Amino acid sequence: MSKINALIDLSTNKRYLTRQQVLYRLDNSNRLQFKRLWQDILNYRMTKSTELPLKNEHGKSFWFMLPPFMEKKIHDLHFVARYKLEEIATKELIKKQLLEEMLLEESYFSSFIEGAFTTKKRAREVVKTNKASDTSEQMVLNNFNAMNFILDNLDKEINEDLFIQIHRILTRDILKKEDISDGYRNDKVYVADPNLTAPVFIPPNHELISSMMNDLFNFINDASPEKFIQPLIKAFIIHFYIGYVHPFFDGNGRVARAISYMYLLKQGYEFFKFFSISSIINKDRKRYYQSFIDAENKDLDITYFICTQLDITLESVKAVIDKLYKELKDLHLRETLAIDGVLLSPRQEKCITFLEKKESNIVTIKDYEKKFKVSYETARRDLLELSELGFFTKHSKGKKFVFLYQGLGGYLAQKK
Repeated sequence: MSKINALIDLSTNKRYLTRQQVLYRLDNSNRLQFKRLWQDILNYRMTKSTELPLKNEHGKSFWFMLPPFMEKKIHDLHFVARYKLEEIATKELIKKQLLEEMLLEESYFSSFIEGAFTTKKRAREVVKTNKASDTSEQMVLNNFNAMNFILDNLDKEINEDLFIQIHRILTRDILKKEDISDGYRNDKVYVADPNLTAPVFIPPNHELISSMMNDLFNFINDASPEKFIQPLIKAFIIHFYIGYVHPFFDGNGRVARAISYMYLLKQGYEFFKFFSISSIINKDRKRYYQSFIDAENKDLDITYFICTQLDITLESVKAVIDKLYKELKDLHLRETLAIDGVLLSPRQEKCITFLEKKESNIVTIKDYEKKFKVSYETARRDLLELSELGFFTKHSKGKKFVFLYQGLGGYLAQKK
């Protein structure tokens, strides 16, 4: 394999490297030929690309490609998001609990990303009481109301009216006076980093917004087979383009996340009802923002953004699936105990629920005493009773006992 073919294989088929990342991997002799090498890589990518009906402010089309390593990840994410849920969330109680938790997480983390300062506990109170005492709490409440609005309007077409309506819900009572407009922004706006003097990004001129957004709505609603794009990828593209156009003075990130979420639900990805898009972005915000910059500045190639979104989404979806399994396992345990007529104290139930969802399965009497704020004797009695039922096995460790959690399997084995 020639050097250029090896470089193409590394930078495109195995990983999707930016111009700067490729340059870093070249020795001094090859750096002199970098301009030609990069053009060869770009030409190869373009031959594998899909041109989008979405343009930049100069009328040039954005595009993307799907390298082999990405196709495998898309397949995995598609399988998990479309079919794995059917195996797990068969219980309506679990679905209800998970939906409530997702709405709270999305409301909290979408606000947190935009600079809101509150706690998750307080966010829960704001949502429950429907009352906010400051701008941060109002942002949480707005996000919660927007998510519910989306769930109630999945039969509606995503168009300009609905788009602006969602923005109004998300920004109610939190916009500065100069940022309020009837629809899209009517002036320039800059995306800044407080650590840098120059703007990170200057969005398109406000006079182009209406036309660019119409292109986006046509793209969203185009269901013709010849223009089919896998819905997960299309959702990432929608997310990116709203951020690029920046149609409002404020709230663009929240709207982008909300619309991509709505699009996925409309495409039958019910799993995302139980999955907070903002919570995953919050875990890797630096990488998320960098992927925007790479796509905006690197040859109109949205693949950079798609790669990043695909990675962090797949990682987080697997974590949510694991959480679903634990919720189902815990519910099955409770149902089994109810059928058998076994009554545990609320404290013992909390202990089992806690351990079902925890990686570590070892508990000491001191651990139990501290967590549930009870006396040493009460903690000892609770753990011994649970051990007799098979939920724990007791082991000596030096001068103290440790209790190894066995779960439902231990209980069922003890019954025999």
